[in-house]
Amino acid sequence: MTEQTRSRRRSRRMAGITAPTAVLALASGLLPATVGSVAWAARQDTAGSPPASTAAGGPVDWQVQGQDFRLVYRQGGRTVAAQAPGDTAGPGGRMAYQVDDGRGGTAYHRLTTLRASHPVKGGTQYTVDTDESGRTATVTVTRTPEGAHVAWTFTPSTGVTTVFETLSAGSTEHYLGGSSAAYVDLRGHIRGWSPGKEGNEAGDYCQNQEQAASTFYLSSGGYGFHADTDHIGRFAFPGATETADGPNCGRTPSVPNGAPAPTRCPVAATAQDDRVQTCVKDDQLAYDIYAGSPQQVTTAYYRTVGKPLLPPPSEFGVIKWRDVSADQAQVLDDVAEFKKLGIPIGTIFVDNPWEQQPAGNTHRINGSACTNSGSFDTNFFPDPKAMIDKIHAEGVKFGLWVTPRVGSPSSSQGGGSCAGINDQWAKNGWLIPGTNYIDLTIPAAYQAYVAQLTKVFSLGVDMAKEDRGEEYRLETATLAAGPGSQEYLRFPALYQKAVTQALRNINGNDFETLVRAGVPGTAQNTHGMWGSDTTQTFTGLRTELRYGISESLTGHFAWGSDTGGIDPKAPANSTNSPTPALFTRWSQFSSVSPVFEVGGAGLNATPWLYPTETVDRFRDSAVLHTELYPYFYALAKQAAATGVPIMRAVGYEYPSDQQAWGQDQEFMVGPDLLAAPVTDDRAEADGAAGQDTPVHVYLPKGRWVDVFTGEVVDGGRTISRPTGLDDFPLYLKAGTAIGFNDRAPQLWQDGWGTDTLSKPGLAGWLYAPPPSGASAVRTSAIGTDGGRMTASSGAEGSSLQLTGAPARTQIVVLADHAPDRITVDGRTLPRAGSTGRLRGMETGWTFTSGPFGGIVLKLRPQQGHAQVNIPAAAG
Repeated sequence: MTEQTRSRRRSRRMAGITAPTAVLALASGLLPATVGSVAWAARQDTAGSPPASTAAGGPVDWQVQGQDFRLVYRQGGRTVAAQAPGDTAGPGGRMAYQVDDGRGGTAYHRLTTLRASHPVKGGTQYTVDTDESGRTATVTVTRTPEGAHVAWTFTPSTGVTTVFETLSAGSTEHYLGGSSAAYVDLRGHIRGWSPGKEGNEAGDYCQNQEQAASTFYLSSGGYGFHADTDHIGRFAFPGATETADGPNCGRTPSVPNGAPAPTRCPVAATAQDDRVQTCVKDDQLAYDIYAGSPQQVTTAYYRTVGKPLLPPPSEFGVIKWRDVSADQAQVLDDVAEFKKLGIPIGTIFVDNPWEQQPAGNTHRINGSACTNSGSFDTNFFPDPKAMIDKIHAEGVKFGLWVTPRVGSPSSSQGGGSCAGINDQWAKNGWLIPGTNYIDLTIPAAYQAYVAQLTKVFSLGVDMAKEDRGEEYRLETATLAAGPGSQEYLRFPALYQKAVTQALRNINGNDFETLVRAGVPGTAQNTHGMWGSDTTQTFTGLRTELRYGISESLTGHFAWGSDTGGIDPKAPANSTNSPTPALFTRWSQFSSVSPVFEVGGAGLNATPWLYPTETVDRFRDSAVLHTELYPYFYALAKQAAATGVPIMRAVGYEYPSDQQAWGQDQEFMVGPDLLAAPVTDDRAEADGAAGQDTPVHVYLPKGRWVDVFTGEVVDGGRTISRPTGLDDFPLYLKAGTAIGFNDRAPQLWQDGWGTDTLSKPGLAGWLYAPPPSGASAVRTSAIGTDGGRMTASSGAEGSSLQLTGAPARTQIVVLADHAPDRITVDGRTLPRAGSTGRLRGMETGWTFTSGPFGGIVLKLRPQQGHAQVNIPAAAG
């Protein structure tokens, strides 16, 4: 979390909140009871399916319903959200709270009657009675450029430990937010914004923790909610009930030694179908309400909390690693293997262990090093600078695994003493009591950690894998800056801020990161995230899809997973796992994920050991990922400006489509590309037998082009697509175009290299024209050099206009027929009989079949401009 964000949150809790805009009408809050209730009834009729065009975004108004204090939020005459009705005190009630008497007893209370109101800058401050004698609440509602801000405090606040809020929910409303291994749509579930992964298999349902903890959710009903707090809490969405966590969740994260186990933030004991519950462990609550489409709500949220960072282009290259690297020679050999096989590689990093090991400990196993010694073990890395220089000479970047933990190897990891190696942290009193975490809230410890990282990064380190920032449940710990209740959510962000500071000390903004833990604020300090540890099974693959779809909304839009999974699942082992079928299917998922990283504790660390056909398929996936770079990076720029993610739930893009919300094994890549990786268990046996796997794909309304087969499919239904190992369901919306650096074929003598994401003076696009007879459609897409292709198609054919394009441009137009002729700037473009012949021509076009088949154009725009006309094909 940035200092700016912290100070903003502190200022919001002070009386006299400031915000631009005039004082709203209805400041007295005394309205007839029918006003709010009628407006909400109208919303219930359409909840869950508002057309995106009806949402406006921007400031939100409010009304107070009657004497029994209840807020209704409106925009443009439409109710976008409202506090739930009823008079429940405690969980499930609106503006309720819990009081502890100091002797182990608790009681629930609520706000009741409006006593008085007066204007403040930008809004109204209300004094509201509670059902306790002698305690009142101050509720301040202000209009903001992004929506409405609500803050309430108590006078006195003595004994108040937990606050509750509820908003009404429609029967067909759906929700997104946080991260989850088990589902994407939050309806019917409880999510706690306590940092923690969901177990190694990660199919476990941990309702009290999230790998990317988030205090934000958005609703298909046209609004978003952001709890503006640093304290732990939970959301309970309509229909959710309190259930036990999954089998691994009780021990991950662990509670610090000597600290009591924290209690859960209470939610209603029975399912509440008509409301979303919010519980926060604090004596006050502040929150924001946003209105609009999912994109507008997301943008408003990130304007409030801070926009995510834009990674450098290299974050979108292929990243290679191993669970354990034997020595520096092996690291260099890994790069050489990728180069020899023509597999793209942009970065390689060394995981744990790389630091100094205890004397006599020669084990090479995860955890065998004295972590946070800050120096390479020279037994295994005798000259790390020379190793890094050789890697850089190959055009590859280098990274290191880092952690905030100060660790010593156990007996199973080779044992030995780390005294004199990494014990300075404990000797200086710089560890969080009961843990081996460096207390980064101590300024001297923070600066020492940054200095240690800066020193090792000065060897040429371009990237950091930031692990294990969420392995202690710090809520009941005591940190130097204060109690864990107010520091727990800040710790992962502080850790990642320190790593970023060290990377910037050496590389400026040209650095890569992969983080595992996320909290509000981490996206403003990091460049990428990976989806935790999942086993090498199809269950693990399904889990990663859910992680990627959900976590991308937390600001970590440059997201990827360990291709193939992290650990084999017994009885499988590192010599036979992941299987060729699983590795192929996971690689296809990574091809359309923003980050493609491959490695683990199995064969995925050495993909060249697979059968030749599996290696070829892995290469195809890595190449496809590289070809998609222009589209990825254009979306990344948008995400850094707005927070709108690259990977999107289908329901995020189609909020009024009820069926879209049921899809957790397919997703949108930006607004135009729909991917449905093969994740069903039967794919294992099908792959081994060389048989197709039927994949059920839901396509929203419209027409979609299968980029591998060229088939044009009508949407608004679920189809079954027979899918062999060589491809997977990937559809481009008809009538749209994306940046696409097609490598097959290579049309230029000095075109894109194997590892090249982009090349000055060269750009490409992929276009899916609407079917003949469709209404005229116009679309545009940006290329890597900032050029733009605008396409218009109708009954007469397609017109492609290039502006600002580089001197060498290629375009693939997905089609099943070749046109009679093509003109460029009014002159006929020569046709080549094959891509091989086109490669030897200055300009021209040809027609291909197969994956990404259609019209292939090789162009040389004059001063960045070209006008291409493709008449409708006869027949």
